[in-house]
Amino acid sequence: MRAIKSVTQSYSPSRRIMDFMDIFTSIMNDAIDVAIKKNLTSEGAISSEIYPLVKDLPIPSYYIPPAITKATAMVKNYRKSVRREEMRAKQKKNGGSKPDTDPKRKPRNIKVPHVDRRMLASHYGFRIKGDNMIIPASTEKYGREHETIGLNRHVSSLINRNGVHARSFTLTPDVLSISIERVPETIECDSTAGIDRNLRNVTVGNELHQESYDLSEIVKIKRRYRNRASHPMRNDRRIQQKIREKYGRRERNRTNAILHEKSKEIVNACISDREAPVLEDIRHINRMTYRGDRTGANHRHLMHSSFPYGRLASMIKYKAEWEGLPVIQLTRQETYGTSSRCSECGSYTRKSGHMLHCESCDIWINRDINACISQAKRGRTRLVRSFLMEKGPPVEAVNQFKDGEQMAGSHIPSTGS
Repeated sequence: MRAIKSVTQSYSPSRRIMDFMDIFTSIMNDAIDVAIKKNLTSEGAISSEIYPLVKDLPIPSYYIPPAITKATAMVKNYRKSVRREEMRAKQKKNGGSKPDTDPKRKPRNIKVPHVDRRMLASHYGFRIKGDNMIIPASTEKYGREHETIGLNRHVSSLINRNGVHARSFTLTPDVLSISIERVPETIECDSTAGIDRNLRNVTVGNELHQESYDLSEIVKIKRRYRNRASHPMRNDRRIQQKIREKYGRRERNRTNAILHEKSKEIVNACISDREAPVLEDIRHINRMTYRGDRTGANHRHLMHSSFPYGRLASMIKYKAEWEGLPVIQLTRQETYGTSSRCSECGSYTRKSGHMLHCESCDIWINRDINACISQAKRGRTRLVRSFLMEKGPPVEAVNQFKDGEQMAGSHIPSTGS
């Protein structure tokens, strides 16, 4: 199984590369306009229409196919959003069986995609040589000129490792991003570790041990930059927009730094304990709050914008896959009840603050600890079944399989790995 991730560094392009970026962006916008106007769906159909229009532009031919590929992906996402809105409008008109969570929700104003930020990308025609990346920089077919970009120590050390291959690169006016891949050795796990993501912390563990990672600093950062952006000192809308973008970049960078640190600690702990991380499915948790539910704008902002459940999960996934650690993703049905059912017997519990009381077992347990234990048991069922299908289960998983089957099988249907 191939593991893929991206490495980035700061970069200041030359004037020639900046011109290529402008042409690359214009090709993407032209391809988007042609695809929507002529109702084209496949990349081949879009290429046959747009390539005669752009083949004579002063840009190396290596960059034209990637521009069309990116434009095709944007058009597909746009059409998917349009179909989703049409389906919602149809259900609302017919009194659909699945009413919307937000009763005051307005139809989305889906805009036609348009690329404003300059970029340059390619998946072929470049090479890594030592601490430099060499990319084509002229339109000549023979005797082509090249541009050399120096790589920093971190990026160079990652790319030059044995078994690592550079797949593609993307250039913007200030950042160089390189996609790399490798085939790691799979780590055989003896057990699982549930990961319960909350607004201010992440709890990781199982029946034997639990560890809590603090994320309260992210909430403080989100609130601080929100207050700064909402009280501009200038009355010019263009200046206000630039200020909001500046604060948005700072907030994103600081938040990602914390998430990278915590996700790395979680993955390293799972590797040392030989435990497969188990992720829950909480993609629609932000639908719990909506305008008019009397929870307040600050609370809705926390649930919608300050809860980095998606970014943290993606970081854990790609870092675990890069090291060869299997990740178990629970379905929404398997995730249901992990914070409200008892992790010992599966009965519903009573909530008192942040503690849960199970009347059947007569125990008190922390809500986050209960959730991560439940997830670990349900993920362990998946892990053992996958090993049984391949080459037999590991020793520790066999010892814990019975408890996991009793807990998971009592209220969720059996599913394969």
